[in-house]
Amino acid sequence: MLAVSLPLILLHKRYQPVVGVGTVDVTAADVGIAAIVLAAALSARRDGLEPLRRSRAVWLSLVLFLAWLVASLAWARRFDPSYALGSHVVSAGKFVEYALLAPAVPLLLRRAGSARIPLCALLVWSSFLTLVAVLQFLGVLDEFEGRRPLQREPSYVGIHELGAVSGVVLVTALTALVLGRWRRWSWWAAAAGGLGAALAAALDSIGGIAAAAVSVWLLVRRREAVPVRRTVALASLVVAVAGAAVVLRGTAVTAFLEFVGVRKEDNATRTHVQSYAHRTLLGYIGLRIWLDHPVAGVGWQESREPAAFSPQLEAAHERFPNEPAAAFPSRDRPWGVQNGVIQTLADLGLVGLAFLLATLSAAASTAIRAARGQSLLSLAATGWLWVSFAVFTGIGLLAGTPIDALLWLAVGLAATSPAAGRVSRHR
Repeated sequence: MLAVSLPLILLHKRYQPVVGVGTVDVTAADVGIAAIVLAAALSARRDGLEPLRRSRAVWLSLVLFLAWLVASLAWARRFDPSYALGSHVVSAGKFVEYALLAPAVPLLLRRAGSARIPLCALLVWSSFLTLVAVLQFLGVLDEFEGRRPLQREPSYVGIHELGAVSGVVLVTALTALVLGRWRRWSWWAAAAGGLGAALAAALDSIGGIAAAAVSVWLLVRRREAVPVRRTVALASLVVAVAGAAVVLRGTAVTAFLEFVGVRKEDNATRTHVQSYAHRTLLGYIGLRIWLDHPVAGVGWQESREPAAFSPQLEAAHERFPNEPAAAFPSRDRPWGVQNGVIQTLADLGLVGLAFLLATLSAAASTAIRAARGQSLLSLAATGWLWVSFAVFTGIGLLAGTPIDALLWLAVGLAATSPAAGRVSRHR
């Protein structure tokens, strides 16, 4: 069920059938998640909750985070009388729905080798998404905005989402490389993941891949020496993917260097919205919102609303006087914060961020403890956490997206028994 549902969950809403049920849109991804959660519930009823007991801290922190998020709807409405409570209740419910993937994964992958089928399904889906991105790059297929060859591509999932999906597949291959368990599937995963990450050219996912590679190397090195040839191969793969991505993002990187003063600004930098300068501006506004509401924040997704960002615009204009007017949020341009950590601070305050980081830290600790036995699954799970969290920081606290799904799948994989991902040494 997990393997069959993955392509539905990791697909852009634009390409999914949608059925309206009142004010709620039900997508194919919702059906896939419901099927996974139902299967997990049946597994728990039949075989018990033992897979969840080894990671109690993860589930306690997750419940506290989700409860705080739902409770924040109340103070968001109190802070902003125009807050659309109904639609935000739906989006909060969608976020909770996706978070149920985390406990579902260990309940479904409780037997030795049971992770192989969903991991193979992910590899096949990632390969398909990468193939589509290649055809878009060559001008054979349209993307969201038409046929735009020779640039970063979104495939059928989205630019950041393609970077995340490709990133976790590549990290799985890199884990096999460091462990010395390089098999035929590893070549496939390295090619599909590396090329997909390069074509997405999402530098947040590239940063996550690099951090994951270092983390996996250090965890393996703690138990045994890693041969130089493996280390060189690991570094070469990461550098090659990062280099290709930076080439595709050359204009954005140059514009950011002009923004921070490393290079002299030109007219385009002053008159057009530039990606990283824009994110810096929005992050500044998000931090100012948090400083005004440090403990509990302004409430779920209220940072996108004029009542929250309007009081910060004067200071933002003073801090970024050369940014074009279109870069600043307005009622017609509710850009949001576009940084998961800063948005969590702005929307949910220090308490909300503490619960979120506690969940991710507990998941990472669980995976690291299991990784002492040099389990490929547990080591790869630490890499998945790095990649999904890195992309989360570049997107924001959003509901119902493939990034959201990958973050919770990574948490669930980290809490899964190492035996579930056992890979034969003869394959």
